[in-house]
Amino acid sequence: MATKAVLVIGGSGFLGTHICQKLRETHKVFATYYAKPISLDGVSFLPLDLYDRESVKRLVYKVHPDCIVYAGGNPSFFWAEKNSQMAERLHAGGPSTVAAVSEVFQSRFIFLSNPYVFDGKRGNYNEQDTVLPGTVLGKAKLTAENFLSSRSLNYVIIRSSPVFGRGNGYTMPLVDLLRTTSRTVKKIELSDYKIHSYAPVQGLTDLVSRAVDGAFRNKILHYGGLTKMSSYQFAKEFCKRFGLEHGHIAAQKAKPDEFKRSTGDPTVFDYSVNTSQTIELLKIKPFLLEEGFDLFEKDLIGTANLT
Repeated sequence: MATKAVLVIGGSGFLGTHICQKLRETHKVFATYYAKPISLDGVSFLPLDLYDRESVKRLVYKVHPDCIVYAGGNPSFFWAEKNSQMAERLHAGGPSTVAAVSEVFQSRFIFLSNPYVFDGKRGNYNEQDTVLPGTVLGKAKLTAENFLSSRSLNYVIIRSSPVFGRGNGYTMPLVDLLRTTSRTVKKIELSDYKIHSYAPVQGLTDLVSRAVDGAFRNKILHYGGLTKMSSYQFAKEFCKRFGLEHGHIAAQKAKPDEFKRSTGDPTVFDYSVNTSQTIELLKIKPFLLEEGFDLFEKDLIGTANLT
């Protein structure tokens, strides 16, 4: 059987890089960047302007992908609230354009969505629960989900909780920020009113890999860890686990006005997801927070041994 060609949109970002590293073991991987190209053995990086439909078309026709993984866009909730038009173009217009252009090749389309498609009023959401986003990011993600479910003949939508892991040297995820600020004692404020099912990035990349090669299609899957907490609580636990200073981490309890306007004003917004259906379908391992930290430590040690 010929090796599958996989195109990772947003391959130069934190999540895209981890996906590329996982898929390059068994697939021919192409990845896109917008402003900052990176170097990764076994991955061919290509420039892409998602705002330019002709640019998208030229890229897709050049790669002729068997599968497309859309990991593009800025995942920050607050960035989306402040840049609503750009968020709409990246998280809704971008995947819709790529999916439409790639229809001629009948490529499998894997779209990375998130739990902001829900209202955050109760948490533990499963795939059949009613979607009712009140945020810019959630609305944009749901627009893309609706486009794929109505137009694509071979899609997989993965609603992933926030994942943690090493950065790629170009982007700085939360755990790298915590490691840096612990040395500089720079104050950092994190939300204590949004609850998520934090999980290690390795679990998500394994899920994406299975979705690339799986016989199933037209599915919505949830991914998250077994431990629910806010980003503030996560940061404190991470610092305690790795012996880092955490006195500079503060809880941001006051909700910005745009968050109140978007979603109402409950005390806590719970965006945690239930992954039981995904576990049953793909036989993947659910992770407790401590197990995710163990994976992170193992990854750090492995990287150190290579230098």
